[in-house]
Amino acid sequence: MVKVNTFRFHGMNLLFWLFYLVPILLISCLPPDGLILADSGKANYFIVMPDNPTPVERTSAQELKKYLDQISDADFVILKESESEDVSPQIIVGDVGRIRKLLPELTIQSLPYDGIVRETVGKNMILVGHPVRGTLYAVNTFLEEACGVRWWTSGESFVPSRRKLIVPKQHLQYAPALIYRESFYKDGVDNLFCARMKCNGDFSRTTEQYGGHHHYLPFVHSFNYFLPREKYFGTHPEWYSKVGEERVNHPYGQLCLTNSAMREEFIRNVMDSLRLHPEAGFVSISQNDSDANFRYCRCEACSAVAEEEGSQSGPILRFVNEVAEAIEKEFPDVWVETIAYQYSVPPPKHVKPRKNVIIRICTHGNYAIPLSEGEENRATREAIEGWSRIADNLYIWNYVTNFLSYLMPHPNLYSLDEDIRFFVKNKTIGLFEQGDYYCSAGDFVALRNYLISHLMWNPDLDAEEIIDEFLTGYYGAPAAPYLRSYWDLLSRAAVDSKVHLTMVRPSTADWLEIPVYAQAEAAMRKALEVTKEKVHHDRIRREQIPFKFVLLSEYQRFKDYAQEHGASPVTLPDPEVALTEFMALLNEFQVTMVREDFSYNPNHLAELENDLRHRLFPEENKK
Repeated sequence: MVKVNTFRFHGMNLLFWLFYLVPILLISCLPPDGLILADSGKANYFIVMPDNPTPVERTSAQELKKYLDQISDADFVILKESESEDVSPQIIVGDVGRIRKLLPELTIQSLPYDGIVRETVGKNMILVGHPVRGTLYAVNTFLEEACGVRWWTSGESFVPSRRKLIVPKQHLQYAPALIYRESFYKDGVDNLFCARMKCNGDFSRTTEQYGGHHHYLPFVHSFNYFLPREKYFGTHPEWYSKVGEERVNHPYGQLCLTNSAMREEFIRNVMDSLRLHPEAGFVSISQNDSDANFRYCRCEACSAVAEEEGSQSGPILRFVNEVAEAIEKEFPDVWVETIAYQYSVPPPKHVKPRKNVIIRICTHGNYAIPLSEGEENRATREAIEGWSRIADNLYIWNYVTNFLSYLMPHPNLYSLDEDIRFFVKNKTIGLFEQGDYYCSAGDFVALRNYLISHLMWNPDLDAEEIIDEFLTGYYGAPAAPYLRSYWDLLSRAAVDSKVHLTMVRPSTADWLEIPVYAQAEAAMRKALEVTKEKVHHDRIRREQIPFKFVLLSEYQRFKDYAQEHGASPVTLPDPEVALTEFMALLNEFQVTMVREDFSYNPNHLAELENDLRHRLFPEENKK
């Protein structure tokens, strides 16, 4: 079941101790074999990198120096291996030849993808990893876990200050189960921040010096990309899906997947594209996006395959396997990906994915509870488990926001960790967590991105600890317990109401009762009252946006409640003043898009204000 935290206000000072004082006490109480990296502004260690470092190894050494200098107020010197024969002790960063003597059993080239090694030999420390970007991840995790650095967002961080910088001896070898990790938030695709959050997805655009990223060709919905109907439909309508007696010439139409001539042209176009894009590690051979009409092919041949396989995924996977076989001959290292989406989610009965094919399952369900629980999540749960029985590797496309309104509360925070663990348990090696990519100030997006990124790197981390740490470090210790109470109230309300919290929610009316709203609003208000630092105050003000939006967009519901009960725990503001203040708040925090929009309209604010005005002043609409 969803975990609802029972921590309350009496523990307010405890969070301060946990986040700020306990790490200092632990470091000061380290046993004598701890490593003193710096003392009283003097560096005790040299940073050593290879003579011919890769871009990511050079960056790793520079990042390590940057933060060790900041923490200790010392000046750590970076040397190349040939310059460091006579200096000690050393922090060895990257594939330095000396590692082979210190750790003869370690073969760096054989490390698992994105794997890291943090090891102490004598007084020397080794930070190295898989050749693509593992060394940078070794450095970043060391800075986080041993030194206390926190990167909250792309522009906000916490760097401790230590007169005596002592760290425990390092003995860690780790590789993430998820080799593709993407937290799809507006701030989550920042080049440098992605590297620090250890995310490596296609949208991150992480540069080579920070380890690069996975490249897709294209990202998804590629039938029309490789066989555009604008080019081919006029001469080959038989290559496209047949619905009724007509071949479909529509953006949401699909292909006639049993047509051999179509397949030959499709393969030819895919191969030409791969030759033009040698950076691509994944090629998406996937159905077009679709609407409620599901325009997949109903011709006799396609229908026969679908019936034999018991699912529309049957014709798709047979076609994808044939394309993947051709791709493998020239591009053996390229993964071929297809999606199990909408009508193709259920796995087929007979055909199995080829070894170079990845199935990416798109989830649908009640996100207020883990996808591994509940009758309403049965279809997605059984699909994931079914595909994992026939596929060696799965990807998951998971939805972690409300696409109808990024500004609306979406209480799925306490199910995120269970979902990721469920995915990994079922052979998932890649995860795309689709969040508020177009909005800078949705429902606690900074916290969500931070939590998701850390759990994708290590699903066994304690989500409760991560949440408490973020609330304390980012919003300030005084406000943290009130913000936690806010989340507890909303999460419990969603679970207790039995609401089906989908990714397309028009309102909170069926799960957020007025008295609960009042309690949560009071917790948020109290968090502001106890917060003195302006930077923390502004961050909390930003998180008020979803609750203010509920009050304005559902204003009539709040009025009706007061009339029916003779009173209300929520004091209704003057609607004109409240609307003006709300729009000013959106402008202050640079909110422009408030929902997913395939037209990519860069600014929804005029439309939003007009909609809210209609809701707040219905009498004006009658004139």
